[in-house]
Amino acid sequence: MATEAIPGSGLEPATRLKAHAIGLPGATMQAVATIAPAIAALFFTQYVVSLTGVTAPLAYVLGVCIVLMLGSTLVQLSKHMSSAGGYYTFVSRALGPRVGFITAWMYVFYNPVCAGPIYAYFGYLLEQELKVHYSINAPYLWWLTLVVGAPFVAFLAWRGLALSVKVLVGLGLTEMAIVFSLALSGFASPGPGGFNFSSWVPSHSLSGEGFALAIVFSLQALTGWEAAAPLAEETANPRRNVPRATMISIIGLGIFLVVMYWGQIIGWGTSLLTGTSPHALVNSPDLPGLAIAQRLWGGAWVIVLGAMFSSTLAVCQACNNVSTRIWFKMGETGTLPAWFGHVHPVHKTPTYAILANLVLSLAVGLGVGFGFNAARSYFLTNGLVLVMAVTYIYISANVAVFFYYLKQRRSEFNVMLHFILPVVSTAALIYVTVKSFQPYPAFPYDLAPLIDGVWLVVGFGILIYLWASKKDQWIAKLGQSAVESDYIPEVDEAGSVI
Repeated sequence: MATEAIPGSGLEPATRLKAHAIGLPGATMQAVATIAPAIAALFFTQYVVSLTGVTAPLAYVLGVCIVLMLGSTLVQLSKHMSSAGGYYTFVSRALGPRVGFITAWMYVFYNPVCAGPIYAYFGYLLEQELKVHYSINAPYLWWLTLVVGAPFVAFLAWRGLALSVKVLVGLGLTEMAIVFSLALSGFASPGPGGFNFSSWVPSHSLSGEGFALAIVFSLQALTGWEAAAPLAEETANPRRNVPRATMISIIGLGIFLVVMYWGQIIGWGTSLLTGTSPHALVNSPDLPGLAIAQRLWGGAWVIVLGAMFSSTLAVCQACNNVSTRIWFKMGETGTLPAWFGHVHPVHKTPTYAILANLVLSLAVGLGVGFGFNAARSYFLTNGLVLVMAVTYIYISANVAVFFYYLKQRRSEFNVMLHFILPVVSTAALIYVTVKSFQPYPAFPYDLAPLIDGVWLVVGFGILIYLWASKKDQWIAKLGQSAVESDYIPEVDEAGSVI
């Protein structure tokens, strides 16, 4: 259990993890890597263009605006509370530990579960590229990528957050440089239709419903911006650096993805995006980004494939950093068995939480991959299931920020920051989520609401059982931990209280 640290007392942030392991650059890259720039820029292009046509970049602009509102909520909470629990701690402090438990319970479908299908999907794409371009048939690559990649990332996490984030920085900057160069190449050598600004005319959208659904996928592509928050106990000056890292990642990656989508559309050709032509972007047998790279870069197109591999490792590593800190905090507070709260005596990393996350990644990735195939499992778990789960989490945070400032920090209550922006972003989340199921998707994607719904019911069932059997003593521990995390002081590089 963490102990209280009073501002001005000279006490260090109370944590059993490695304090000051990263600074603002590391926290920012943690959020950036979780968004996965190359994956976000390249994996969904065909589907988004099929929904809204040439106006796909505009849909992303609106998506960024919604995410900025959600980011404001996280900033307002994290500037007063610094904890490895992230949303788990924030919601517990504002709305009560039982609500916080359900928020953490839904978080399982976010960072912990998503890594396995990401490894598998990259392996699947690699299989397709090798078959098409080099006549190499390697149907085992999807699961081989998973069983090699997941243990490698777990090893980096076990060795320490500082090393893990250093690797993140290298991988993240590399992938961004490569795919951004691809977008610039698209502007420089446009396809049929030439360079134009038709992407910024709303009336050019294929349909209003399609445009709304495109915004849904822009939110999915930007998911991960909040990933610096669970590393607060290991971040220098967390109440300053976590909010800054959050907003930098949203604005920076938002601009990056808008440019990437526009560059791909121009590079492919705005007059050849939709329709029945086999040359239309929506009918391409290859990912549009890879096809554009093959046209413009020749044999060097494999560099883009390398960027996707880099992005896969980086995002899985970043997700591992987040989910293991959630497991750790739940183990430390007694919500999960104390086993999860074990810390390595030398590396100061949550070793057993890392092991549990490795097992979960392998189980989900292999289980769903063999059950539905790697491509279907990716879009089911990391598309619809993840979006619905994270929507619940974001809305819970919006409610939490309102009640936290209204009841516990009334003197700081701001109508715009703590009421209007949360209400608007909540309404937008509900609208786009409903639209994403109109029309209702085919199997197996129609399972997403059932999966999320059953998981939510099981979570409530656990709470009811613990309450009825009087085994919910962890509730008091969780509330205490959340309060104590609010008193982590600001310190300078020398460790002195500011």
